[in-house]
Amino acid sequence: MKHRSWRSRLILISLAVLTLMGAAATGVSAYVLLQLGRIERHELADVLTSAPQRPVTAADVLMDLPGTMEANPDSSTSGGDASSDQGGIAGDGVGSGDGPGDQSDSSAAADVQAGEPVLPGGPAGENYLIVGTDSPVGLAADDPLRAGHSDFNRLADVIMVIRLRDDGTAAMMSIPRDLAAEIAGTSDIAGTGVVAKINSAYNRDRTTAGRAARLIDTVEENLDITLQHFVEVDFQAFLRLVDAVGGVEMTFGRPLRDQPKENATDPTESRSGFVTGAGTYLLDGRQALAYVRSRHLEEQLPDGTWQRHGAWNDLARTDRQREFMRTAAAQVAPVLLANPINLLAVLDIAADHVSTSDTLSIASDGRRLADEFVGIDVDADVEDYKLRVVDVHEPVRWSLGLDPQRAEHNQRVLDVFRGIGWDDVVESRVRVQVTGAARHRVAAALSELGFDAVAAGAVPEGIGDPPQGTVVYLAPQGRLAAGLLASHLVPVPDFAGHAQLDATTVILHVGDEPPRVDPGYRRVDVPSADRLVP
Repeated sequence: MKHRSWRSRLILISLAVLTLMGAAATGVSAYVLLQLGRIERHELADVLTSAPQRPVTAADVLMDLPGTMEANPDSSTSGGDASSDQGGIAGDGVGSGDGPGDQSDSSAAADVQAGEPVLPGGPAGENYLIVGTDSPVGLAADDPLRAGHSDFNRLADVIMVIRLRDDGTAAMMSIPRDLAAEIAGTSDIAGTGVVAKINSAYNRDRTTAGRAARLIDTVEENLDITLQHFVEVDFQAFLRLVDAVGGVEMTFGRPLRDQPKENATDPTESRSGFVTGAGTYLLDGRQALAYVRSRHLEEQLPDGTWQRHGAWNDLARTDRQREFMRTAAAQVAPVLLANPINLLAVLDIAADHVSTSDTLSIASDGRRLADEFVGIDVDADVEDYKLRVVDVHEPVRWSLGLDPQRAEHNQRVLDVFRGIGWDDVVESRVRVQVTGAARHRVAAALSELGFDAVAAGAVPEGIGDPPQGTVVYLAPQGRLAAGLLASHLVPVPDFAGHAQLDATTVILHVGDEPPRVDPGYRRVDVPSADRLVP
């Protein structure tokens, strides 16, 4: 993977605050228990959704790939390579699904019979909604970071979903705060939900529990994922964490400043308070917070003039936050974990600035997270995913929308947080061309199961003499797609090769006696490439 070191810092700032508290809780001192008891917990169990069962994938139904569901949480995502692509996943194509959990086990295969039902597995992971708020409570009255904020505002400045799997791996996804979304529990004059920037869902209620409930519902309804836990961290936690480890060194190629305030007499008097010269500087918590929150950075040229530094939008600010996380990771993680005094400092910070849903037990879940992640290899075990977005101005000006040109990529990202691996073969990723007399009825039934199924011609393209029976035509590398399709057909069809197809496209020719399309799954035996007859 590329560009992975910053993830350990993200974990420390958000979820690993709980992990470190759990580690400290193993001491069970009176002070630790007192501090843990101060952490606010919100009644959100009725709002959050229970973890769904893990979906069945093609690797679960093929006869020569047994035991995948039990052995491989979230299937190939947990063990396969998920290379970073500027915070996302490289490549939008559909993979082969040949991850570690897809390897054949001949000894177990002897106990597997064709036609045996395959049932969804139990939950293999849980999703945590992490919210970083921009409340200015605790900042000095003249602090530039207060600009545009009041103590009554509590916008979700950072929204992140972290999926923790049972095998100790994790996946992370940032939700752009400017993403246009239909806000849950709202209604306009037309009777439909109000569309606004998604972070505004966190500023419509007076209590944290009310804000959290509305944001949870908004994320679940707009992105079609489920959330099991909620954690809120305000920016004072970020500031104090940086100070607790003695600051973070950053190197700047040119002098930078946030855009000066209106009517400023000093040109270095910036909106966020961030000003730096060229070179390496040790940023304290307040300076680090001003840097990652800067919206209008300018850089000084050699002739002394100032020009815009990068784009002035939320995505550019997110990239700067990622830059800071990458730089801070190596400096901060060892300091926090090496000294028990630092753990106690984290407890103080958490008690003052962290709140959670009542689905989390601070002590027991903190200990569990500490046990699972104390030795985590962030390069190998933590994946980062990025939704592809575009600027939109309708119905919300200066907002973002999911890029329709990258719809497949975005669905794969969201599928990871539904328990589906990046390279898994599931119904929505299989294209089925249905031919034969009953092609329209069968294609409609397959579409209801989620396949990308279309009724094609009466005869399969490239096949001169169509068979009388039902046949699935597949490419040599298309066994997973063909097996998933066949697992829904009763009786199981015959198989034949077709050189013009790809790994996720199959042709289903419906014979004189059409098969029944069953929503359930059963084990099937798909011939290997050398046994397929064109």
